[in-house]
Amino acid sequence: MGNASVKRETASRLPDVVEKTCGLYPGLASFSRDYDADDYSDWVEQSNGDPLPAPLALYVQESSDVGSSHTAVSAALRLNALELELAMQGKLFDSDRPLQQLVLSSSLVIEWDDDQLHQLVSVIRDSFTIHETGVENGCACVGSASPDVTRLKLLSDLGFNKVRFSLLDRTNIGRSLDELGESIGLARQFGFSQVAIDLPVGVLRFLDFPQTVEAWLTRIAPDRIRLTGIVGEAGPVYTHMLSTLGYRNIGLDCYLKTDDVLMRARGGDRLHWSLLGFTDMTSPDVIGIGPGAISSIGEFYAANESDWTSYQDLLQQGHLPIVRGIELEADDVLRREIMVMILAGSCIHIAAIEAKWGIRFNRFFAAEVEQLRVLERNHWLDWQHDDIHILVRSREELAEICHVFDHRSCETLAPLPTPISESHRSSLK
Repeated sequence: MGNASVKRETASRLPDVVEKTCGLYPGLASFSRDYDADDYSDWVEQSNGDPLPAPLALYVQESSDVGSSHTAVSAALRLNALELELAMQGKLFDSDRPLQQLVLSSSLVIEWDDDQLHQLVSVIRDSFTIHETGVENGCACVGSASPDVTRLKLLSDLGFNKVRFSLLDRTNIGRSLDELGESIGLARQFGFSQVAIDLPVGVLRFLDFPQTVEAWLTRIAPDRIRLTGIVGEAGPVYTHMLSTLGYRNIGLDCYLKTDDVLMRARGGDRLHWSLLGFTDMTSPDVIGIGPGAISSIGEFYAANESDWTSYQDLLQQGHLPIVRGIELEADDVLRREIMVMILAGSCIHIAAIEAKWGIRFNRFFAAEVEQLRVLERNHWLDWQHDDIHILVRSREELAEICHVFDHRSCETLAPLPTPISESHRSSLK
């Protein structure tokens, strides 16, 4: 179907588990109601027919909208709606395509009772193919909550092997750190193979910075750390502190241990980027379940109805609740490919792009080249003939470089002209 009319949906936002920065190109403003569930099904059929079908990733959420009507809908009806969508989605994908990643949003993980979570996971297992050993990457997001023993044990029993925490409470940071540390300790006791935490810089500045953070991280030793909020001038401080603890900034303020699977993938040019962030899966198909969820199948993006009542009505009528989408043009695919190079490889391979796409990079991207040269003078880039090496790692800086190639965006990001210091540059290499 055509996409002549593009409607801006101001009421919708990206789901909590989808990367907010650089996680979706083109952005939601480019989605059109000219695309629907039929187009989505066509793309799934095409993906099923590929000789090497893309890996499958699935995430489930309750709502993506602030002030959503879901609070007025009973838990039983919400569960029933998610069950219906899971069953419909599962029928579309071939049985020889097992789920390789599963993510549950924090509202489900923390607010739902044991029976509801059991039922939800049971429906997922009935709807999709899962290896006997379970989903290789099953992540439960708990947000800023401090789950108790019984909830962490339940998540482990349900097959989740990874958990993501977030520190958000600035009213009593010391207590929050203690509670988070206790929950992380329990998660390790129950066999979670990976513990990740989001640390908002705006909250951490209230601490005896950075000594308190360093001491706490030394004791807790999370597997992955992501700084959130505006990192700004604190970036070099954190980079130095975390490097002494054995972490490296892989990009977008995500710090990993040197033996992390994603760090090894990056070293072997096997690191990729998807709606759910960094991954070692090659161009996965991401299935979003729930109101407002975003899905990515090949070169097609789809968005679910975000209003709970409308979302449920569509499902009760036997329809997938997909109401908007966009089919990427060749130019979009090229630009997205470059953004993936920037985020996952810290390098734009000009010769490879020219050979694959049959273009002259400097001519095709003449306007973009001018902007890249400005960033080069600010020491963000190192242009070496056929390769443009990215020297920065922060979320704000990488977003700015990606934005150079985002010709659909209606907004202009504020420039970040301050050159990075020589010590910061050397610490990133």
